[in-house]
Amino acid sequence: MATDAVTLIVNDHRVMERLFDKLRSGHGDRQQLLDECAARLTAHSHAEEEKVYPVLAEIGEQEEAHQGADEHHQAERMLHDLQRMSPEGPDFEDRLEDFIEAVRRHVEKEESEILPALQEALPAERLDELGAAFEEVRLRELQVAGLGLRR
Repeated sequence: MATDAVTLIVNDHRVMERLFDKLRSGHGDRQQLLDECAARLTAHSHAEEEKVYPVLAEIGEQEEAHQGADEHHQAERMLHDLQRMSPEGPDFEDRLEDFIEAVRRHVEKEESEILPALQEALPAERLDELGAAFEEVRLRELQVAGLGLRR
């Protein structure tokens, strides 16, 4: 299993996309799916902001790190609003799509610009160290949220 920061971050993005597909389908317990999204988004965001974004700033990508953190906070607010809504409510579907689109834009920019810059600037060994640090924070946050060590 790959342990570099870029691969781990991209893998997290794919997990969120699968959760979005489940939410969009309308099947299953949508509240539970939203709670899992919140736990995973928070864990991912905290790990990036604590471990990855400072390294981005070191390599001259301060603005991208700052913007990424702002986008995380915006997505978290949108998700918390969704969690307070009834999935059967009149605005739920529109708000869900707004949230998914905001995350999708963030992921697209991160995967097309920010992560390639990180990969180009750091040697493989440093990316592995960064991946271990990212994963440590992410797993700790997931455990606090009650998701344990599940991926």
